Amino acid sequence: HALNFRVIAAGDSYNDTTMLGEADHGFLFDAPENVIAEFPQFPAIHGYDALKEAIISVSQRQIPE
Repeated sequence: HALNFRVIAAGDSYNDTTMLGEADHGFLFDAPENVIAEFPQFPAIHGYDALKEAIISVSQRQIPE
């Protein structure tokens, strides 16, 4: 953020939730069900293909295939 970049972050555990909250878009990636339940504000993504689609969906630029 300080460098004026948009930030997209993905994490899977409690130690990632601060990072996800600071990002412009944060995703829980293959996180355990208890983490998903405790942090419903972050979309839960399962699998690399779904993560790629989520990143592309919030990106303002084209990402090559």
